[in-house]
Amino acid sequence: MAIERRKDNKNRVLKEGEYQRANGTFEYKWRDKKGKRHYIYAKTLDELREIEIDVLRDALDGIRADKNDITINDLYYRWVQLKRGLKHNTLQNYKYMYTQFVEPDFGEMKVVELKRSDVRAFYNHLSDTQHLKTASIDNILQFFIKY
Repeated sequence: MAIERRKDNKNRVLKEGEYQRANGTFEYKWRDKKGKRHYIYAKTLDELREIEIDVLRDALDGIRADKNDITINDLYYRWVQLKRGLKHNTLQNYKYMYTQFVEPDFGEMKVVELKRSDVRAFYNHLSDTQHLKTASIDNILQFFIKY
């Protein structure tokens, strides 16, 4: 006997943790490692699934969903503690570039508030104000691009 899956009002099969609410919007429920419940909401199922992907990616990267106040600096220092496999000089170069150019002002931004346009504006700031060359800026932004 087959188990019948939950479906939305358009007859689409809902994944585990997905629910359609009475008002037609969608909800995704999950528990973190400590057992705390979390919820996200979206108007459409497609929007909800995009958000789910971000939640799962953050969970795999070790970013806590309940930490809405984590800054770029917090994330960077966590990355430095966990990162393995870089040569000593490469890691030292990343640390220098980060503390010299990112940490003082841009590093104070909250990760949840960060937008692509913010990174682009920071890139332009480094080019215009700090007069850095493109290769230097690319080295600084390796943290945002690769990791």
